[in-house]
Amino acid sequence: MAMAPRKDRSGPQPWATAGSVLVGTWVGTFGNSMVPVALPSIVNHYAAGLNAGIWLIAAYILMVAVFMPLFGWFGDRYGYRRTYMGGLAGFALFSWAAAQAPSLEWLVAFRVLQGICNATTLPSVMGLLSQMFPGRDRGKAMGAWAAVNGAAHGLGPVISGLMVHAYGWQSLFALNGTVTLMGLGLIGYWVPSDRKADSRPFDWRGALSFTLAILSLMLSLTQLGGPGRQSSVNYGLGGVFLLMIGLFFVAEHRSAHPFIDLQLFANQTYSALVAIAGAQFFCLMGFQLLLPLYLIKLRGLSEASAGPLIAILSATLAVFSPFAGQIADRRDIKTTLKWGMIIVTLAAASMIFWPERIAIGIIALTLILLGVGMGLTQSPAAAGVTFIIDKNHLGIALGIFNQLRFISATLGATVCGAILENAPGAAAITFASVRLSFALLAGVAAGAALLATCLSPFRKGREARDGI
Repeated sequence: MAMAPRKDRSGPQPWATAGSVLVGTWVGTFGNSMVPVALPSIVNHYAAGLNAGIWLIAAYILMVAVFMPLFGWFGDRYGYRRTYMGGLAGFALFSWAAAQAPSLEWLVAFRVLQGICNATTLPSVMGLLSQMFPGRDRGKAMGAWAAVNGAAHGLGPVISGLMVHAYGWQSLFALNGTVTLMGLGLIGYWVPSDRKADSRPFDWRGALSFTLAILSLMLSLTQLGGPGRQSSVNYGLGGVFLLMIGLFFVAEHRSAHPFIDLQLFANQTYSALVAIAGAQFFCLMGFQLLLPLYLIKLRGLSEASAGPLIAILSATLAVFSPFAGQIADRRDIKTTLKWGMIIVTLAAASMIFWPERIAIGIIALTLILLGVGMGLTQSPAAAGVTFIIDKNHLGIALGIFNQLRFISATLGATVCGAILENAPGAAAITFASVRLSFALLAGVAAGAALLATCLSPFRKGREARDGI
């Protein structure tokens, strides 16, 4: 009964509870954003090639994306708090282990384990926030999550550069492990137990086939933008995906308690939210690929000059997300999503017509508009899922929602990279190929805006009553 007083949600207490939950968001995202800057020091330390070192980034992201639905299922059955704390404990352990890795192979292995543990974060955080904020302020809470996530993305390279210079790359993993342990203690103190005793059996056939299908799909997507896209390995991965996804559908149709109830995708609002959020991430990763190439390769800016410009998009997204959540709470999630993607569409469309010598101020203003539009989309879309899915299936629904965002992000970077690489008659990146990529992103955003316009109004303040 010692936990009972924490269930009183009056006063500032729910925000203290939410703050403790968001520590995991910080360490998980920082665990990704800190590595690119430290990568040269890491490969030099192990006398390894850069291509091998890239797996320190790719393996982590891959594991997070692949295992989110599985841990969402565990959250639904056994409680988000318990699932989350188990993931954080493992993340802290493998962060400290990474700091002591005797070889690059061991470091990659610890990054794989870190990614698996961090896969508990997004479905657990969103599930816990939906419990803390049953209706009022939920959009604001999701905005806080998006702000912390964005801040970790933006500050990760800065902190990483300072720490690697002063203390070595090992200090990054040790610091992240220590902060994770602090977050674990805060969650243990502030967050009340939501322990569940669900007796439904685990559909291991569905879970295994789905996990292997997504793993092969993600591995294949990472090959599409490079020379390996037509290799036998990539064709083999495509074949494994088709086989596993087929076995998954067979298993789910036969199971009395499927890993993923396929009726989830019959919920048109959920499917639309997944598509809108996926479009936003497709555009975000596309722009993050295009902007450095445009500014440095075509405009001739130095890395030092281009860096602050590129950061404007992520910084605006992080700063504006809490306000976007408040707007969604006061107005309507549908309206917020619609106008968010309209702003992204207009900003991206304007970039198609940029002259070769456009003013830096116009570039900065356009990136601010992109950040505002994406901020109006990111946290309200996540909040929308928590309003329309039954609480007994919320974890798995959030896991799939976030997994498909990751897949869309990978697609955005891959497709834009393919456009640049395969521009007709182009031996190098050209203004024409970049403008074509901008046009693609504008079209994707316009489709998402149209889809948001067709959404039904949200029933905020209560769980969905019909279907999943």
